[in-house]
Amino acid sequence: GRVIPICPERACDYTVPVPYGVIGVVSTWNGGLSSVARKAGAALAAGNTVVVKPMELAPFSTLVFGRLAREAGIPAGVVNVVPGGVAAGEALVGHPGVDKISFTGGIDAARKVLVGVARHITPVVLELGGKSGNIVFPDADLDAAGIFAGAACMRNSGQGCVMPTRLIVHRDIHAEITERAVRAVEAMPLGDPLDERTLIGPVVSAPHADRILGMIAEARASASGTLLLGGGRAEAPLADGHFIAPTILDEVPPDAAIAQQEVFGPVLSVISFADEAEAVALANGTPYGLAGYVHTRDLQRAHRVAAALDAGYVSLNGFAALPASAPFGGFGLSGYG
Repeated sequence: GRVIPICPERACDYTVPVPYGVIGVVSTWNGGLSSVARKAGAALAAGNTVVVKPMELAPFSTLVFGRLAREAGIPAGVVNVVPGGVAAGEALVGHPGVDKISFTGGIDAARKVLVGVARHITPVVLELGGKSGNIVFPDADLDAAGIFAGAACMRNSGQGCVMPTRLIVHRDIHAEITERAVRAVEAMPLGDPLDERTLIGPVVSAPHADRILGMIAEARASASGTLLLGGGRAEAPLADGHFIAPTILDEVPPDAAIAQQEVFGPVLSVISFADEAEAVALANGTPYGLAGYVHTRDLQRAHRVAAALDAGYVSLNGFAALPASAPFGGFGLSGYG
């Protein structure tokens, strides 16, 4: 805790940090063990117990986490893993014995979580989606910025909340950066995720693949950009799986659905800007505010733009280190925590 100075000096105020008690953790399928460990680890370190409900699309790493906790000697009942579908999640967030909820997922599920915790006024932390802008200025390292622009948003098949899915590039270097981004993606093997050579695998499920393909089709039908790469399912022998060909759309209108909504797939939207003010306005021009990226050699500009971005996490010239001890959260539909 800490002592808070007050007047008169013969008295004092002080704070005492105490555990919440039981923390309900609803983890996401794309974060795997890392997401669970960050949430549960922090809760345990603060003296709480945890009940973890993994997403049903990918529960097994969380079950392994529970087994490892037991093998490490953590007492029974301190780390609890409860797999299940919607019913398990509703039971957890609405239980009067749960003292706080930590949720990672989409906005629709988050709204249901808020309804569930309302009955008992249970505190909740929401880490939601993003539509992160990657701003590239003319003074950037163009080779590094171009490779990052293409490759970074394809990591985990684009299934990540902080992926830089909007390339916001100065018009003077638009062609150079876009060309480098396309080459970088073309160099990433698409295939079996168990093959060590693979850099882009399938998306998580057939319904998710259909959703991504639908968004790409809508963008193409509405002339929301020029297709530079991909645009549909992967070709044989991957055509029967949940494989989406990495897709890059150029000169996408900033208000197009593909540039405003979270795709959660291997899709990059390219948008041009004329000056710094326009770049910031474009980056801030979505309902989300989770992450932002800035490529420049000008450190003053980097700090100035970072301060102007409505994003909880801003990285300079690539992905920044984000240790578990660092705070993480966002603005708007990206939640708060």
